[in-house]
Amino acid sequence: MRNLRPQVDNTRNGHLRSSCLLGFVLFAPWCCAQDTPEAAGQSAVIKSEVRIVLVDVVVTQGKGEPVAGLHQGDFQVNEDGRPQTVSFFEEHKNLPVSRVPLPPMPPNYFSNFPVPQTADSINVLLLDTLNTRAIDQVYAREQMIKYMETMEAGPRLAIFTLGSRLRMVKGVTSNSVQLLTAFTDKNTDTGPQYSNLLPSDTQKGADQAVVASMVRSKASPEAIAAVREFQSDHAAYLVDSRIKMTLQAFQQISRYLSSFKGRKNLMWVSGSFPVSIFPDSGVKRQYQGELQQTADMLTAGQVAVYPISAVGMAGWSYLDSDHLGKPVREDSDERASDQIAMETLAQETGGKAFYNTNGLDQALAESMKNGAMYYTLAYAPSDAQLDGKFRRIQVKMRGAGEYKLAYRRGYYAENAKSGETAEAKAAADPLVPLMNFGMPDFSEILYKVQVVLAKHQPSANEARAGSNPELKGPLERYSLDFAIAVQDLKLETGADGLRRGGMEVQVIAYDRNGKPLNLVRKKSDIVLPAKVYAELEGFGLQVHKEIDVPPGEVYLRTGVYDLNSSKAGTLGVALNRGSAE
Repeated sequence: MRNLRPQVDNTRNGHLRSSCLLGFVLFAPWCCAQDTPEAAGQSAVIKSEVRIVLVDVVVTQGKGEPVAGLHQGDFQVNEDGRPQTVSFFEEHKNLPVSRVPLPPMPPNYFSNFPVPQTADSINVLLLDTLNTRAIDQVYAREQMIKYMETMEAGPRLAIFTLGSRLRMVKGVTSNSVQLLTAFTDKNTDTGPQYSNLLPSDTQKGADQAVVASMVRSKASPEAIAAVREFQSDHAAYLVDSRIKMTLQAFQQISRYLSSFKGRKNLMWVSGSFPVSIFPDSGVKRQYQGELQQTADMLTAGQVAVYPISAVGMAGWSYLDSDHLGKPVREDSDERASDQIAMETLAQETGGKAFYNTNGLDQALAESMKNGAMYYTLAYAPSDAQLDGKFRRIQVKMRGAGEYKLAYRRGYYAENAKSGETAEAKAAADPLVPLMNFGMPDFSEILYKVQVVLAKHQPSANEARAGSNPELKGPLERYSLDFAIAVQDLKLETGADGLRRGGMEVQVIAYDRNGKPLNLVRKKSDIVLPAKVYAELEGFGLQVHKEIDVPPGEVYLRTGVYDLNSSKAGTLGVALNRGSAE
């Protein structure tokens, strides 16, 4: 379990935090972010933490009508069969959006502080082309457009697509016109995409035909077995690649949503569902590390998953209304397996699964309605041991009443220091996927940055600022001065009183089509005396970077990554050549 705190703290959007960021001023860089190894032999002071578990509970009755007006005494919470004491309780009634008033930023200053603040819940629509056949994508896209054309005012919605990588189509907004315009824009790549990691029926048939032909020609058993093994290995590779890419997308969405208050309803529209998050899901154990990290991020972000099948019922003559919402016993094992995975994933995260219906637009509407009204309960586990094991949560209603409860069924009781998986540590650079063109701004680490033309511009033969050796002139050099919220960095206090940690700062320049032009990145050790740390709380950790870019329309992605906590902050800046002087 990672960073599970009561809702008022879990939002990370309190007045104290916002005032610290807005109070940042850019002074001369402090000599506190060092590009030298940390001194050896320093022991850290051990601190204890009180862990709080948040549980969002959707209570419905009858045909799915939400139940309002319940009280803390109506709920009973058990963890691994042991009763727990609820210390925090709040009813959420889908209140309107509230916004934190921010003063205007000075010219050429930019911040990743999240402006829109939601009162209760927001929704995320993920169109998954990675795990969906092109023919089913056409149907799903039509249904999504149909929903947005008739979408009622009020719901807060963001749209993402998952293909070869995750891409944000539109950030959180309640403006249905903006959502529809962004989704139907040809430049956002929401149209049908062919997934080379998802075998078509034709490809599957061809593989079977090859083996059948070998059998008819009386090929040796060894040759037939070798072909079958190759086909099996190739199929396993495709599934493995899709699972890893899907889990990475879930983690990236969780990072984006971590800045928003309250419950998040992730509507995953897909033709197949290759992953489930928690134990006993049937997923192979080699994904355990990534699964646990994904589960931690979804749990900490209060994200409930609503799997929605992109496969309609057209042509299924044996289906009638009695089958709606129920597994298809007569269908293929693959489809039945997908439906079981959908039900499991929804139950694990507190969402609801939708399949066997041609009314995908209705499923979207019901998902938003289902996740808009809920109750938040919090408790400190009676078993405070952080052993990394999975803890099962059970919520019951006291007294009479035919209620249905949807809530997260558990969490991993992991030590925050062990949160980063071996896979993540072995990755080339975990910040890189968050810096892709078209990705949203992340606010786990808040900062602001001043972007201006550098006083010194590069000559034709001068060394370039950046790591692209093929960058040709003429070039313009931009200066970037960061002020990073030091409170958001995980710094360990040693016996000598010094706070130590590490971070990475990146700047990537893209052209208007998303082609990378240049890159600047640096990992640094952080060593801060207590007095310096106290001063930096007021105006931020100072970092200076420079990057060369060609003339024309250029888009910068900036990013900060905490090497201890694996948290990140990113911010996109479109260079305005008329004002960045």
